[in-house]
Amino acid sequence: MDDDIHLSELQHDAVVELLNIGMGSAVCSLSEIVNEEIKLSIPSLKLLHRQEVIEYFETLSQDIVAIRQSFQGAFNGDSLLAFAQDKGIRLVSILMKHQVSTEELAELEADAVKEIGNIILNSCLATCSNVLGEKLITEIPIFMKGTATEIFNKKLATIVMFLHIKFSLQNEDIDGYVAFILKVSAIEQLKMNIDKYLSKNI
Repeated sequence: MDDDIHLSELQHDAVVELLNIGMGSAVCSLSEIVNEEIKLSIPSLKLLHRQEVIEYFETLSQDIVAIRQSFQGAFNGDSLLAFAQDKGIRLVSILMKHQVSTEELAELEADAVKEIGNIILNSCLATCSNVLGEKLITEIPIFMKGTATEIFNKKLATIVMFLHIKFSLQNEDIDGYVAFILKVSAIEQLKMNIDKYLSKNI
């Protein structure tokens, strides 16, 4: 990873703090929908090249499911919520309280994952926008299924702010991943906004 797109320790901690706030808001919304306590945590945050993310997913699963939502404003990019396909189905099954058949799960998968993704991604982006005082405009989320190479295709920017997240519910942890796919210029703009935020709060 090039030095100019590294996050300093303070910048890293500030981004994790902002995203944890967003996750907290998302948890409240998801818990209300399913009438059950859900916990979301962020075990790790890294800046990676797109190819590194593809290689990471290839060690987890042949296919993944994802929601992609583009955004524009203070910095432009694409946000994704992704799961290994079996984990995505498992999460949908738990949220549906195991009340649907395997066939029905396959039919509901796209809508359910899109709803989860819309809540989580919008919460994260809205938090960043509100706290940093910068406008971000989101587009309609898109459901995707395929290999990591297909999901993280070459049309997207090459730098990925990659979050490993855990959904904890019904005594089970399900791994998911949030990715913000950004150009180098967007990373630099994000760092400037984070530094401005830190200067007001340190």
